[in-house]
Amino acid sequence: MKAGAFQYEGEYGRMSLSGYMEARSIYAFDRDTPDEDPSGELGLELKANTAPWNALKVFLQGVQDGKVLDPTNGGLFNEFDTIYQDRSPYVDIDEAYLDLYTGDVDIRLGVQKFAWGRLDEINPTDNLNTEDLTEGGTNDEIDRKIGVPAVKVDMYSDTANVEVAWVPFYVPYRLPTVEERWFPKVLIPPSTIDAGHSTGIIPVQTSYPEINLPSGTIENSEAGIRVSRHIEGWDVSVSYFTGYDMMPLMETPVNLDVELVDPLALEYDINARVDMVPTLHRMHVFGLDFTTTLSDFTLRGEYAYFHNKYYNRTIDSVLDEVVTKDRIDEILTDFLAEYLASGGRETTQTFRLDPESTLQMDSMKYGLGIDYLYGDTSVSVQCIQELIPDYDTERPVYFNKEGVDTLVTFLFKQFFLQNTMEFNLRAAYDIEFKDSIVKPSLKYNFTDRLQGTIGLIIIGGKYDDSLLGQYRDNDEAFVRLKCSF
Repeated sequence: MKAGAFQYEGEYGRMSLSGYMEARSIYAFDRDTPDEDPSGELGLELKANTAPWNALKVFLQGVQDGKVLDPTNGGLFNEFDTIYQDRSPYVDIDEAYLDLYTGDVDIRLGVQKFAWGRLDEINPTDNLNTEDLTEGGTNDEIDRKIGVPAVKVDMYSDTANVEVAWVPFYVPYRLPTVEERWFPKVLIPPSTIDAGHSTGIIPVQTSYPEINLPSGTIENSEAGIRVSRHIEGWDVSVSYFTGYDMMPLMETPVNLDVELVDPLALEYDINARVDMVPTLHRMHVFGLDFTTTLSDFTLRGEYAYFHNKYYNRTIDSVLDEVVTKDRIDEILTDFLAEYLASGGRETTQTFRLDPESTLQMDSMKYGLGIDYLYGDTSVSVQCIQELIPDYDTERPVYFNKEGVDTLVTFLFKQFFLQNTMEFNLRAAYDIEFKDSIVKPSLKYNFTDRLQGTIGLIIIGGKYDDSLLGQYRDNDEAFVRLKCSF
């Protein structure tokens, strides 16, 4: 129990209330990137139980979000059915669940976060929680994870431990709005299209409609099972998940607005409207993970096979395929026929194009990690690779180059001054895309309840359409001050 926290213990059970207040601010090195105001956060955690066989946990976060500069959503609570929350201040139900203990079986009911897999930060087998990507994925995985309403059952035996999870309805990922600092650049189409037609360059306008979720039926729910066993020094698990992809997938219908500005010269004005429409596809994930110790080292591994997984095609390749000179000629022919049939009244017409914006390709993602701990020093190195065997080089997708993507991560942690000061260095490098992120930070505990952190986020990348490279202009310094109670 933290000093200063409220606690009760009596004939009706136990209860404690603790929390924290945090202020944070960033300095953007590139002043042409979107602004971000200072943020404030209040966290409250309630724990209670009335008997040894039950426990309650509720963790709420109230946030004044400096990333949201022009909030349009007037609601107070973050919603379970919305991608673009676009609100500040807001209250988030991070976790709120009831545990029931029976000895051989434990049951958890409510809003919760799962932790499957053995790798650090990137877990191919962990698909039950979608993520909040409003910081571009630069924050820690536990903070990115969105708590989902779910039922979890843990069953223990001498043979194996079994975890069964059921999520009754899909909770979508969260994205910033397009004007915010960490909006994914890969979701921004080009401002113009040059189809090589005599009508000239076509201006492009883009909209981002909210997701249309499937109905809340059993068929549309998500589920998973994980079986774990200790075998001669190895902790091994196999898992299965059926549900929706946790990453953003977008359909990109294109509406071409054609206006006849000069009937005698047959002069046309064409404008394109691209809708980035969130779409969902069910997939199946078969997983395996393990960990063991070798002398002073810890070895971790994870493998996942994704069946019926979909990928976003690069928006440039989609538009190049669908808005062509021949297609515009066809559209103008249809336009003229409708114009003449209407007696010259239909001078403005809209033509809808529905390109194949996502591709279904089975894939594998796997990785190995090794950790070393010596006194107050720890080092971790991982290599994680994604393989798409049936990759179509003529129809490229994001974040994978010709069927392969390899990411190497590095973590160094050092404690000083009797553990009152902590230095962290996180880094990742993508071999195929040659992009990287480096995140050093220094944390100091002024007292048991007051903690300060300063750090940097440095992102490099050669390509605008790579996972890290799309944020290469977002280098920043950050400072945080946290008071616990």
